Amino acid sequence: MELKLYSSIGSNSSERVEWVLNYKAIPYQRIEVNNEELVSSYLHINPFGYVPCLGVEGHMISESMAIIECIEELFPQQSLLGHSVFERAAVREICEYVNSSIHSPQNRTVLRAFNPDLSEQAKRELRGQWISGCLAKLKQKLCKDSPFAIGKGFTIADIFVATIYKKALQHGSSGNDFYDAHLVWLRQNDRIQAAEPSMDKQNL
Repeated sequence: MELKLYSSIGSNSSERVEWVLNYKAIPYQRIEVNNEELVSSYLHINPFGYVPCLGVEGHMISESMAIIECIEELFPQQSLLGHSVFERAAVREICEYVNSSIHSPQNRTVLRAFNPDLSEQAKRELRGQWISGCLAKLKQKLCKDSPFAIGKGFTIADIFVATIYKKALQHGSSGNDFYDAHLVWLRQNDRIQAAEPSMDKQNL
């Protein structure tokens, strides 16, 4: 089965998908999409005009959560969704909060649409503040049973949390002891660390 992942350097959503594919050791072709292509030729692949997008078996799937759910169904070994009904619900709850409540409002296209007069520096500061404020609320839901975000093993909740925290740091937010500890914990596992898209690649 041939997988093609359309991605962009610095894309938080793309990093999530790459981390999943790498962790599951699923071969895929990564295709870099630049800013010019996002508003031109790439629209024939994904009319939404953003990454990631996964091509598999003639199907083009966008939205990181939909892509990851598809990967889980196609490659169910070593599931990253949790091991019980309620654990899977908790994992999806965290991912949905990160995806919808944290990531979407601070997206640069959203900020540009609602406040086009903001300078790039002001946007960067606003994005960092928004993410940090939301992460303060999210912390109350995390790491109840172990240093992993949900339950006692590595799940996509860990990936969503770690990547959005790194995005906050990228925008100049101060470090947070809780999220620093979570990231350190993940990187102590050789397999998880090896699967994480590199810091240089993600421009962090």
